[in-house]
Amino acid sequence: MDLAITVQDTIIYIRVAALVKTSRGFLFERSKKGYIFLPGGKVKLGESSEDAIKREIMEEIGMKAERTTLVSILENFYFNDKEKVQEICFVFKIDEDFTGIIPDGFTEVSIEDISKYDVRPKPMVDILKNKDKLFKHIIIK
Repeated sequence: MDLAITVQDTIIYIRVAALVKTSRGFLFERSKKGYIFLPGGKVKLGESSEDAIKREIMEEIGMKAERTTLVSILENFYFNDKEKVQEICFVFKIDEDFTGIIPDGFTEVSIEDISKYDVRPKPMVDILKNKDKLFKHIIIK
């Protein structure tokens, strides 16, 4: 069971997302609405965020992620189909490069070309470009 809880008029999601490095940049999933986002998904009841990102990466791109590093926590408040959402997202860097075949619905994007894309949520670009390697806690309201 996914950690998606409704409290009053707000849905609370606990999610994970992954920075997956490729030979040409980073891996993103393409939405039907035209934007791109990092691979990941919801944490399941009783599952740690680290176990969740390893499971999601295996399910989505077939990669066994042995080592991960938590690089950011993103708190995102938004409306989704007329519902209020409060999302807490643990962003991990996968410590090994992806060398497999890129699945349908995914694309590689270089840091140099990232500004040409509609990345959601927008602060993921700052997390990708984090040259000082400091942990980031980001709140979007």
